[in-house]
Amino acid sequence: MSKHTVPLYQRNFGLDVLRSLSICVVLMNHGFLGFFVSTGLSKWEGWRAAVSACAVFAIEWLFVLSGFLIGSMMIRSFEARDGWWASARDFWLRRWFRTIPNYYLFLALNAALAWWGIEEGRFDWSFAVFSQNLAWAQEKPLFFAEAWSLALDEWFYFLMPILIGVVAWMRHLERRHLFWAVALVLILIPSVLRSIITPPAHFFEWDDHVRRVTIMHLDATGWGVAAAILNRWHGAWWGSRQGFKALIGAALLLGAVAAMFYFMRVDWRGFAGGRFNDLALIAAPSVGVVLTLPWLSSLQVRSRALRLLAARVGDYSYSVYLSHFPLLLIMVYVFKVMGWDIGAIIGWVVLVWLMAVFAVSALVFHSFEKPVSDLRERFTKRVQAGPFSRGEV
Repeated sequence: MSKHTVPLYQRNFGLDVLRSLSICVVLMNHGFLGFFVSTGLSKWEGWRAAVSACAVFAIEWLFVLSGFLIGSMMIRSFEARDGWWASARDFWLRRWFRTIPNYYLFLALNAALAWWGIEEGRFDWSFAVFSQNLAWAQEKPLFFAEAWSLALDEWFYFLMPILIGVVAWMRHLERRHLFWAVALVLILIPSVLRSIITPPAHFFEWDDHVRRVTIMHLDATGWGVAAAILNRWHGAWWGSRQGFKALIGAALLLGAVAAMFYFMRVDWRGFAGGRFNDLALIAAPSVGVVLTLPWLSSLQVRSRALRLLAARVGDYSYSVYLSHFPLLLIMVYVFKVMGWDIGAIIGWVVLVWLMAVFAVSALVFHSFEKPVSDLRERFTKRVQAGPFSRGEV
């Protein structure tokens, strides 16, 4: 075990489960789209399209979780250090060592696949600075389509320390109020933008021009920061009636699923001419996750095997997200070139793909992602990311 690997007994099982569940939903949906829809084995229509559309909520879980963990890290960092620059510098270096090298590795791979004709679209330098979907829809045909969510996360990492510094410069606030102000900025600006644009006419327009556009969607991470604030400074709320809050959160998530089903099957502009979709289909799942986090973060199991499984999937989740689509495209391309009937053995194809995804992800994590990430320990001070303990609050 690396000296920087978090021991299993220090892992938060509930958060590992949320991360693992999210990435598994993403895999199932992309597997359906890549192996069944794109090959003509199934059509994206009816209840299948509705289920596939509901899978987008798994990304909201990851955004809120990212906001919660990063918000917790930022709070600890600014409480432990006196200066804004020292905290911001360490935070940015730690995040960029953790995320950017792996991203560039797979950006190069996707560029190669596009050059060889295995992937649609073409490389653009905007991907190098995560601006391909900053305030506009990404150019079609989509290149490295799944990177839109990684770009949103990177802009969140970049903006949060700046927002903290700007708000602190404008007005002297108690640290709790400072972080609340930042969380509200992250939540309100995208929500207001989504409330004033022309409502999209159908799911794909909403997906392109709202959900995948960074400035329209940063509120999901903002809700995660709000959860970190509640955990740090509102311990009475965080610790009380956790199961009840989790049930309300689950109801919000189910309500979002039901709304998506209705919009997909009946009328996309069913409520308020489509305005409801722009606001609620992003806000409701995010708030639902916030309400489940107190219960989820305190969830414990005795089974070491379950804890180890959740921890490993959580560790590999970033590489899984980056590698699963290139591997899918390569497999489909090989079947087309060889003239093989993918439908005859589709079950085995999907199984091999899943095994390859986790094998490649484990290899990338242990041989590249983690060694490069660990270099940050030479330049920065380690700050814990995760729920606050009773001693901290």
